[in-house]
Amino acid sequence: MDIQLILALLSGGVVGMMLGATGAGGSILAIPLLVYLVGVPVQEATLTSLMVVGYSALFGAWRKSRDHHVKGKAALVFSATGLVGAWFGARGHALIDEGTILLLFGFLMVSVSAWSLCRNHRSDVVQSEGCATKFSMKCLGRALGIGFGIGILTGFFGIGGGFLIVPALIGVLGFPPVMAVGTSLLIIALTTVGGIIGHLEMAVIQWGMTTIVITGSFIGILVGSSLSHKVDQCRFTKVFGVMTGVIGTYMIVENFRHVLL
Repeated sequence: MDIQLILALLSGGVVGMMLGATGAGGSILAIPLLVYLVGVPVQEATLTSLMVVGYSALFGAWRKSRDHHVKGKAALVFSATGLVGAWFGARGHALIDEGTILLLFGFLMVSVSAWSLCRNHRSDVVQSEGCATKFSMKCLGRALGIGFGIGILTGFFGIGGGFLIVPALIGVLGFPPVMAVGTSLLIIALTTVGGIIGHLEMAVIQWGMTTIVITGSFIGILVGSSLSHKVDQCRFTKVFGVMTGVIGTYMIVENFRHVLL
């Protein structure tokens, strides 16, 4: 196995571990890892990221469902508009050059980092409406609106959006944290389908590379899920926040210079 495939396997492992541990955040690391570490072009990296995140999240959702930590109705509602938003996001991706996309991605990563490190994690245990128990019309409207917005980000950046889905499920829909993590994984898996369809019109799937990354992510999910029961999730969030901030800052510095030139 050559060095590129080894790096691809490790990249998938990092993404999967974060997904398995938190149900959020791991996918945002896929693009910089694929572009800067593995050496995949941005357009192909975005499509590969969506494939990897989609398969990994589906695997994670299946494992969470065995413990009854996935709410299928909420996931389907979120994904109904998320699929459409992801397709639109993918089409928008094609209109912007690679340097600008990576620059915007860097700003996104820094923003996510700041939010992850500064938010009050104790609020995660507060339920507002309890939509996990009774999915009312009010819950339906909120889920449809949030799903579309997250879908656009998913398709444009090639991310799962779990770092937004989990807080939305907890803070807006009143899901218990453990239920939010499991449900977010199914939402991610379904929403990425729209992004994949949109990007397939502009890029070709590298099946060998994608398979290696997916394999690494499956291993990472198993490790992350195991660690999530032994390590405080706040620690995972802090590690994720610092890692995201450092990588995002590098992307901003690197691509700001290229965009200006």
